[in-house]
Amino acid sequence: MSRTLLALLVPDAEPWVGELRARCDPSAKLGFAPHITLVYPFFDSEDLSASRLRRLDDVAAMYSALTFDLDRIATFPSTVWLAPEPSAPIAALAAALEAAFPERPRATREFDHYVPHLSVARNLRGEDAVAEMTLQLASRLPLPGTVSYACRELHVMRRDGQGWHSLHVAPLGS
Repeated sequence: MSRTLLALLVPDAEPWVGELRARCDPSAKLGFAPHITLVYPFFDSEDLSASRLRRLDDVAAMYSALTFDLDRIATFPSTVWLAPEPSAPIAALAAALEAAFPERPRATREFDHYVPHLSVARNLRGEDAVAEMTLQLASRLPLPGTVSYACRELHVMRRDGQGWHSLHVAPLGS
């Protein structure tokens, strides 16, 4: 049994964040490409029925492909991340997915509201470590406004003993 999540994969960000993620993001060490999590947890993999996957495909089809920049660096306690801009379309997709699956399991620690983000470094210890990682990330990013990212699909991701894998791909706007 494996818990799943829904994510937008952003592999085109790898040249700028890959080395930092490899060092400082546990999910990268398990093969998870740069991504923006939409819903976690989703379902246990055994509970992903054909009807649930069709429902997921139907929700995804209602949303256009997403295009955004990743120019702004932000932090949570112990985490450095990139903020997608515009973020509202990503947040709207996440809200629609949550509403479409009210029966899904809930995390033990729910946040006040969803914040779209691409984590670069997690589990940093102390403000100095967060500040240093922020500087390292800033020195690697392209000039603001020069690179846009496009996501045309969302993925059901599952972690097993070998790492993270895509179980299902739902095209956006199809």
